Amino acid sequence: MRKFLTAAMLVLSSLAAQAQNNPLSEVPPEEIDNRVRLAGDTLHVCFDLASVGRAFDQDVAQAIADALFLKMEVLEGFGGFPLSGGGFMTELTIAMTESCDLLMGVSVSPYSATSQAFSISRPYATVPFVLVVANKDWQKLGDIPKTERLGTAIASIGEMNYITWARQQPKEERWVRLPYADYDLMTTRLLDGTIAGMILWQPAFAKVQREREDAKDLRIIANDPIPPAATRVGAAVASKNSFLRSQIDQAIEALVADGTIDKLIEKHGYIGAHAGE
Repeated sequence: MRKFLTAAMLVLSSLAAQAQNNPLSEVPPEEIDNRVRLAGDTLHVCFDLASVGRAFDQDVAQAIADALFLKMEVLEGFGGFPLSGGGFMTELTIAMTESCDLLMGVSVSPYSATSQAFSISRPYATVPFVLVVANKDWQKLGDIPKTERLGTAIASIGEMNYITWARQQPKEERWVRLPYADYDLMTTRLLDGTIAGMILWQPAFAKVQREREDAKDLRIIANDPIPPAATRVGAAVASKNSFLRSQIDQAIEALVADGTIDKLIEKHGYIGAHAGE
């Protein structure tokens, strides 16, 4: 099953209550190695292999490593979590303790889960959820007849934003919502008329347009009357190196200020995104 966001982005915002319990206590002691790695010239970076933002996150990680005059070593193999996030906190705790200095592409919010094994950096980008349609006449969500249906990326911030708004409206003033766990299938349903619009993370839409010729004419329109929704993206940083955490935050601040992140946002076609908060 494909995911719209990295598992970290989905789970860190939804498992805050679980995080009150120390995840380290749930990990077998033999799985934990608390020794600090001695390779001080290398930044070990992990990614969720299923994340649609993987290429952008890797470019940001390389920029961070360059800013700190470090070599970047990509550690493969982290990912493949279900939409429920089952097993994520345990695997992340092990990864951040055993091998990863950074896990890129996590949600930075007051509700992000925490653990003794890691902390969350400042955001390096804010990336929106967008409303995409095929109809050339519609300019905003309010132009779509209420008799039409909308697709939403399941368990995403964009979907939660729509649900919150819809619950405050009378039934006749809201659209029927069809949740999708696969953004490629949702695109197909938009093109065949099953749904009139789809709400998904902008990097997922950018990926669709890169990979599907039949999606080239799809376009983003305004969310009105729904308020905008976006994810602030940062990194999980290994807690056992507090000095590294401060250096990562300083590097992100510098890369935001000098325009490096904005250039990477433009490179990857992230429309509506901006560097930092």
